[in-house]
Amino acid sequence: MLEGFRVGRNKTRVSHLQFADDTIFFFNTREEELQTLKSLLLVFGHISGLKVNLDRSSIYGINLDQAHLSRLAEMLDCKASGWPILYLGLPLGGNPKACGFWDLVIERISSRLDGWQKTYLSFGGRITLIQSYFTNFPCYFLSLFKIPVSVAAKIERLQRDFLWSEIGEGKRDHLVRWDVVCKPKAIGGLGFWNISWRNLALLGKWLWRYPREVGWSHRYPWKAIAQVFQEFSLFTRYVVGNWERIRFWEDLWWGDQPLGTQYPRLFRVVVDKNIPISSVLGPTRPFSWNLNFRRNLSDSEIEDLEGLMRSLDELHLSSSDFPSKFVWNSQVPFKVKSFVWLVAHKKVNTNDMLQVRRPYKALSPDICILCMKHGESADHLFLHCSLMIRLWHRLFQLAKMDWVPPRSISDMMSIKFKGFGTSKRGIVLWQAASIALIRVVWWERNARIFEDKARNSEFLWDSIVFLASLWAFCSKAFKGTPLNVIQLDWIAVCTP
Repeated sequence: MLEGFRVGRNKTRVSHLQFADDTIFFFNTREEELQTLKSLLLVFGHISGLKVNLDRSSIYGINLDQAHLSRLAEMLDCKASGWPILYLGLPLGGNPKACGFWDLVIERISSRLDGWQKTYLSFGGRITLIQSYFTNFPCYFLSLFKIPVSVAAKIERLQRDFLWSEIGEGKRDHLVRWDVVCKPKAIGGLGFWNISWRNLALLGKWLWRYPREVGWSHRYPWKAIAQVFQEFSLFTRYVVGNWERIRFWEDLWWGDQPLGTQYPRLFRVVVDKNIPISSVLGPTRPFSWNLNFRRNLSDSEIEDLEGLMRSLDELHLSSSDFPSKFVWNSQVPFKVKSFVWLVAHKKVNTNDMLQVRRPYKALSPDICILCMKHGESADHLFLHCSLMIRLWHRLFQLAKMDWVPPRSISDMMSIKFKGFGTSKRGIVLWQAASIALIRVVWWERNARIFEDKARNSEFLWDSIVFLASLWAFCSKAFKGTPLNVIQLDWIAVCTP
């Protein structure tokens, strides 16, 4: 029979392993064992009625030269293959720490990205493809192996180049920093995965098994997973959101230990040990802290309090000011949402940005082509330009509202105007009209620069009305309402 190999303290002999309909045999290179294996496979086929497909079988050698391995393969009528073994999509027998181990992942990602005709894809289309593909791949690898930093950087570079290629007059201008792109949509990102963080998160999902199950070892892949715990524990702390559910003294939210542990003398004399951050935090900025103690502090306790205040001076508690609901909840095409996302970040190629990115192609002086009076920036072009103010003013007049331009276009998106009412239709149409205004003005700006064509404000307003009405018509809120009816009277169609 097959001798196999012995493993463990008890020297357990292992001659074969089976998983579903796949079998792995272990044997040495003696000719007798090869003949035994061949006979076993033949007898198995006669008894079971199943035929072993030797054309799809392979032989792998350990410390064997290729010529010897090829002779053994001829004896068994199968293929001679090298390490690592690709089984169920994972390479077995390779070293996950080596960059070459991840070549299969890099090649598959690269071929998939190259296969998409990125020249004909909009910015929003590229976002959708990256999100749909990288949600599932390479999660299989990342859930079992720690990815090297260089490999993660290479995968992220492939994503960046695909996302920004052909943006900005054929050049690869990366308009928004990658760390911002990888933030959740709610705080201004596109929701892309940071590969290294996703790897830690997927490996961290296995950690709960260690204290609950027996029989695991410190060898691969468990060794790599167990090593994640130290890194994973660094992230197991509270992230401050609205400050109401996190306790100031007893929860781990600032520093390496709870504040009650860092400053035990202060903790002993506070009035409320379970007080939430929201009750301690004062209403003014920079931050003021309302710490109530049961008695006057001693000299040593005052020194601790001064140290605590110095530490908290470095704190930046901030909820996101990014208008995520305006950008992503609007009922407009995704490619338009993607453009508005760039506008909200002030990363579109306005003249002030081009002066930094490519000064040799920027207009000099960086004058706004629409008003020919002021420098062009995102805030000026989409909000403060005289042409834009007239269009915004007309929209607010239609909604019978007074209006004062805010400081920035991002603030404009963040303000919850009750333009056409608070009904679902009113909200949908107001967002569509605001975004249509931004989109049409950007088209007009490009037409004047690149095509030397200028349209008057009346033409632009008609374009805004049509575009906003079309987007509203395609939404569920206006289902069954004809397009011409929506165009005719926005106020009437939004009135319950």
